[in-house]
Amino acid sequence: MGESTVTMSDLPRDVLEEVLSRVPLKSLRSVRSTCKKWNTLMKDETFRKKHIADQEKSAAEKDEFLAIMVMDFRVYLTSVSLDNFDTSINQLAKLISLNDANHQVDISRVFHCDGLLLCVTEDMDSRLVVWDPYSGQTRWIEQPRSSSYCFYDRYALGYEMEKKKNGSLRRHKILRLLDVYDTSRVGVPIRECEIYSLKSSSWKVLRETPTCYIHFNQRGVSLKGNTYWCGELEPADILHWRSFLVCFDFTTERFGPHMNLPFHATYDDTLAFSRVREEQLAVLLQRRGTLRVEIWVTTKIEPKDVSWSKLFLEVDTMGPLSNAVSFFIDQKKEVAVAFDKNNFLPISINVAYIMGNNGYHKKLDLGESREDNCWPLACCYVPSSVQMEQPARRSKRKRNQIVY
Repeated sequence: MGESTVTMSDLPRDVLEEVLSRVPLKSLRSVRSTCKKWNTLMKDETFRKKHIADQEKSAAEKDEFLAIMVMDFRVYLTSVSLDNFDTSINQLAKLISLNDANHQVDISRVFHCDGLLLCVTEDMDSRLVVWDPYSGQTRWIEQPRSSSYCFYDRYALGYEMEKKKNGSLRRHKILRLLDVYDTSRVGVPIRECEIYSLKSSSWKVLRETPTCYIHFNQRGVSLKGNTYWCGELEPADILHWRSFLVCFDFTTERFGPHMNLPFHATYDDTLAFSRVREEQLAVLLQRRGTLRVEIWVTTKIEPKDVSWSKLFLEVDTMGPLSNAVSFFIDQKKEVAVAFDKNNFLPISINVAYIMGNNGYHKKLDLGESREDNCWPLACCYVPSSVQMEQPARRSKRKRNQIVY
């Protein structure tokens, strides 16, 4: 009798789950395409939870965490290690087109919420796609109403909790915000808000708009399903300019009150926000004409209330930061990493500034920037075990689906 051959597909389900749960995120696409059985298993919510937990445990043992980075209109899944300031940033995978691996999808902006990414394409149409890097699922979103100011549109991704008999369900939504001044009427703002429901696959216009100015370069940050921005009031006397925190609540679909920042900031200071896990918000300040950077962290954060802890970090950087800077912090190691572009050289360089206590700072060269209008963006990424809602009917844009 010949010897029988045991393959991976012959393994019991529990053994197969144990083996596949060790597959790194960057290899998921290859594993899913191996066979239908593996693809079905990796879509199972129980398996997703186990795999994500195993990945987080492995990353913690290596002192690493995942981040999403955008450089030169390309989106990367990145591994970041902050081991005793011996920082390394390694690209694990890149966003590509499904039907043509040689075709690159240009992405101008990315917004992260609940393991999902809302991507805005870099083309005349500024198309929207919600993408789950973990599962590879994508969902193209129909365009909102047309606007002659579409370049200034800002978008945010959030969710509301819908109560069910056996628990609650997250219903994801997209906010479109336009806040510009009419060039034909000096001093007259144009403010429009629309919201898209992934459940109903439709846009609706919101009557309520923010009672402050939110600059189109300002990057909102999602926390607990809501989005936080830096709002500004523009008094006649520039000396009384005030910046503050404002929240859009995706459950009530309204903007909250103006909330205090832990410092007074003027119109020409550099401000940026970042999420600390799913619990806190961090804010970075660099005053104009100085190299000093302050980073504060919240002790309480709600749509209508905020309180700030003591100063997390205060250190001089190696240069002035732009208004497009992004950053994240590691509270355990008391380190912050800021991503920006160095435009003071003959060529533009994407850089990362590592900042720590006792005045420690270090600059990492991330390579030449080939796109003048694209600043590097980075945010921490935590996969979600909850799959995104898909429309009942198959999207006509399936041919444009993008994956890792």
